Formats: sequence, structure tokens, C-alpha cells
Amino acid sequence: MAGMIPETKIDEVRNSVRIADYVGQYVQLHNAGQNLFGICPFHDENTPSFSVNESKQIFKCFSCGRGGNVFSFVQQYDKVSFPEAVEKVAEFAHIDLGITVQANRAPVDPEVAAQIALLKKITDMCHHILVNTQAGEKALAYLTDRGLTRETIDHFDIGYAPKDRTLMRTFLDQQQVDYATQRASGLFVEDDQATLYDRFNDRVMFPLKDASGNVIGFSGRVLDKASHQAKYLNSPETKLFNKRDVLFNLDAAKTEFKQFGAAVLFEGFMDVIAAYQAGVPVGIASMGTSLTQDQVNIIAKQTRQLTICYDGDEPGQNATARALTLVQNHKRLQTNVVVLPDGMDPDEYIKARGADAFKQQVQTVLTPTAFALHHDALGLDMANDADKLQYLDAALKTVALVPAGAEQAVYLQQISQTTGVAVNDLKVSLPQTAPQQVAPQSDYAPWPDVAPPPMPDEYGQTFAGPVSPAPQQHFDKFEQAERQLLAYAWIEPAVAARLHQSNFQFGHAQYQSLFDAWVSYAAATNPPQFAGYLDHVPADLVALATNLSEQTYPEPDDDVIEELIALAGKEDAYAQLQQVKAALHQAQVLGDKAGATQLGMQYIQLLRAYKTGSVAE
Repeated sequence: MAGMIPETKIDEVRNSVRIADYVGQYVQLHNAGQNLFGICPFHDENTPSFSVNESKQIFKCFSCGRGGNVFSFVQQYDKVSFPEAVEKVAEFAHIDLGITVQANRAPVDPEVAAQIALLKKITDMCHHILVNTQAGEKALAYLTDRGLTRETIDHFDIGYAPKDRTLMRTFLDQQQVDYATQRASGLFVEDDQATLYDRFNDRVMFPLKDASGNVIGFSGRVLDKASHQAKYLNSPETKLFNKRDVLFNLDAAKTEFKQFGAAVLFEGFMDVIAAYQAGVPVGIASMGTSLTQDQVNIIAKQTRQLTICYDGDEPGQNATARALTLVQNHKRLQTNVVVLPDGMDPDEYIKARGADAFKQQVQTVLTPTAFALHHDALGLDMANDADKLQYLDAALKTVALVPAGAEQAVYLQQISQTTGVAVNDLKVSLPQTAPQQVAPQSDYAPWPDVAPPPMPDEYGQTFAGPVSPAPQQHFDKFEQAERQLLAYAWIEPAVAARLHQSNFQFGHAQYQSLFDAWVSYAAATNPPQFAGYLDHVPADLVALATNLSEQTYPEPDDDVIEELIALAGKEDAYAQLQQVKAALHQAQVLGDKAGATQLGMQYIQLLRAYKTGSVAE
């Protein structure tokens, strides 16, 4: 299943990682009884139904039904093959696999592949012109004057597009790229005669990449300050590029999020580049537009910690406030804010105070509430009674939403320091808010087909209603007996041996397949572990196995096992009995006395045989 990765190495990787630690990068998990619970990352929900069982090292969603071990999670979350999932978990655990895993991707749309190849050629061409030719000297001087090193320029593949408006077209013609592919790339404008001219000219070229590192477009910065052209020009929307769902530098930054502790969202890509050179490699930025919900969801798939670091001037702080409206109550993101002093942007701060000071500043964060109090005070003079009252009205409304206690006391103290109003007077003036409903506390024990209890989310709210589980499945007594036998076989070697040695056959193919996989896995592994077993289960049965393993059954004994085997073995006889019963009823309705008599005798014989040795029902 894993291709070239040795089984021993797969086991080493799986056993070296706690599934809660890996999943916890993407899901905020909370203790609830025996398991951990959080908001499921695979579907939209408001109450947590995603469970992690640490003793078994598996996950399960009670709503959408997904489940498996840590490798299954990676396969489903990142949409990768099993070997790629092992590679990702190994990287997380700092384990060297000793081999290069080949990506197993679905076939790429030929048109998309052609566009990616074209844009890569243009990226390489523009970068070469910038760093290796006389035509690029002015652009290179501009970048170095801004403090960019050659390593930074190379890291971001920055380039230069000269004034010649036919250069790209000529280059691609030489590369034998057809007209239709060029036309669809977004790199050209077209005149009335369908002639293509370079869209970008005399501009520093910043490649825009998708999360996999493929160039999907460009942003060009005009070099001539006297030019009447727009300062920045982005590629138009194409089959590859839509600026609403692109985050600059995400492809490189995402690998650093865990070590750094958070993604840092900047206003523009020059801020990202300056931050990278200052030693903050986790910067990302939206593409010249306000942050979008699509971009927020993309960030949430890569990290659960986000720091917003926009410009310190008033427009930048207003943009921060707008961004917070999208992210501060996000189910999977915990967000903080950095406020740069003296209205500086990141590049200005780094030049004024140095890289070390900037790295420290990025770690000095405000909570969304603390930032709201800061933002409410912008432009107001606390020596002016009208301004002070305006601030108090807004600030107290903000703090009233914070749960009473230490957290609220901290913010009231901040307001007191800003305004000079005593904390006790501020408490009296707090607006009344609707009381929070707290869910009753109880110890939860997993039970078949029962949803987990409601859990508080990461912002202190509570859930008063139960989770809505997936539609419950109902199994007849024969299938239930098979499910119970299979569950016992996983936890009791004697049960598995008894079924195997007696050549017991499950009546349902999926249970037989799961049992066969267990027998094979257990024979080669000592001791067998359920999380490891899941790697040997057919992919379409992993969720079934996970769900079944979470069911709770009484302790088995020999009599119980014997009864279950007997009951499961009678399913075919029961089906035959029902067929004869239906035929008998039809014969009676049609008035076929001879047929009814014969079928009646057959029914009695089958019923007697069915009941012989049966358990009480």
C-alpha cells in the first residue's frame, strides 16, 4: 500500500506522533470525558462532533462519518496519496524516510498544465533579465536600494519586464507556445487585429503562486515614477488566477507556521518580503484587496493561529478592524493583532529599528478585544469630554461582550488607564447583555450511534443544544451479531482465532474483508494496534472500521460468543424462511390451495430447523 516506504518505517512514523498533536494543528480540541472533541474540518458545523480517541490513536466525526488514523486524516484533509500522507507525518515528526515519495496526483487539465508551464517560462525569463542583463540593471538597483538582498530576490523569483511590448510574445513564440495558450495566460492585451502585446512593461515582476508553488500570475510594480500607469498591475482573472483566493507567499510560509507558532498576515507583498528578510518567514498577504472569506478559509486549513500585522497608520488600523470582522469568531482560527508604533508599516519599522526588534514586535500581540479598545480610541482626544464619552460608550460595549471575571477586569483596567475613570464606575456603566446559557455538565461515555456532548469553542461561548448526528443506521439482529463479533475479534485474540480456525464466514462482504485484513495484520504484527491495522484496510472501509471500533459492547464470554456465532450463521435460513412465507401468502391470496398446502409444510419445516438451537430473541 505504501509503495517503496518500508512497513517498519511506516510503523515508526505512526508510533512517533500523537494524533491529537497532528490534528491539533487544524482543529481546536477540548477534553470531554474519555476523548477530545472539536469542530470537524471536513464539513461546516456549529457544534463540535469531531472526536479524537488518544488511546486508539484514531479520529471520528459523529456527523459526517469520516474516521481513521493520523495517515487517514492527512489523506482526507490534504487530498494526497497514502505515501504522501506518511511523508507529511514524518516531516512533522522530524523522521527521515530515506526515500523520495513520488506525488500521486489526479490527471491535470492539459490547458492548466500548459498555462503553468508558460508562466514558469516567463518567470525564469524575467528573473534572468533582472539579475543577469544590462536591461535589468535599473530594476535591480531599485530593489537593492530598498534593501533587498540577492538571496531574497532569488527566493521570491523577482524579475523585470523591459519596455519592449513584444518581448514576451517573441520569447514564447521561440519556445513554440501556441497563440491560444498565450492569449489565455493574462500576460497580453489584444488589439483589433488580434495581435498580442505584453501587458507588463518596464515593471518589476513579482510572481504570484498557488499553495503548491506553481506560478499562476504576476504583480508588476512600475519602475518609472513619472509614469501615468498604475503603480501596481496584477494579472487579470484567468483559469489559474483569482485574486480573491490567492495569498502571496502561502506556498513557502505554510511549512514554517508550526515552528513559528502562527501565520502573519500583512497588507501587501512588499511587507511579506521585508519580513522574510528580517527573519519572519511566515508572512502572507492578500492581493491588493481587502481580506476575503475565501482567503480566511484557506488560512484556516493551514494553521489555527493567525497574527494580523497591517500598517500602523489610521488606514492600516481601519483595515485591521475590517479583517477582524472576518476572522475573530472563526471556528478554527485564533487571531491576534500587532500594532506597529508611530504609524509605521513593516518595512519602515525594520529599517528604523532593525530585524531583531521587528521579530520581537511581531510576537507582541493584542487580543481582538484589546485591539478594539485601541481602535475605538483612534483620533479621539481624552482631554475632551465629548471624545472621552464617545470612547467610553464604544469601549464598554466591547467589554460587555467579554465573560465576566479576570478577562473582563483586565480590559476595564485598560479603559480606566486610558480615560482616568475608576474601574468600579466602569463596572456600573457596563451595558447589560443577555446571559450566556451554559450547557449542563456531565460525564460522557461513548455509546453506539450517539452523538458527543456539546463542547465550548475557543472563544468561551457554550453550546446549549445537542450535536445533530449523522442519520442513524439500523441493523437487523444478524448484522448486529456480525458487527459485535468483529469488534470482539479486534480486542480479544481468542475470538479472532476461534472465528478463523472454524472458517466462520461473515454474511456481509465488508465485515469479511475487515476480518481478513485483521487476521493478516495481526499475524505479522506483535502486538497489533488498531491505528496500524487501519493502514491495511481498504480505503472505502476505513471509516466503517473506525466507527465500529468506537462502539461499546459488554465484556464477551464463551457463551456470548457462541450465541453470536449461531445467530449470525442463521441469516441465510431466515431469508429463505421469509421468501417461503411471502410465497405462501401469495398462494393463499390467489386461492391456490395445493400450492398453499405444499408451501405451508415447507414453511413449518424451515421454521422448526431455524429455531433448533436458536438463542432467545
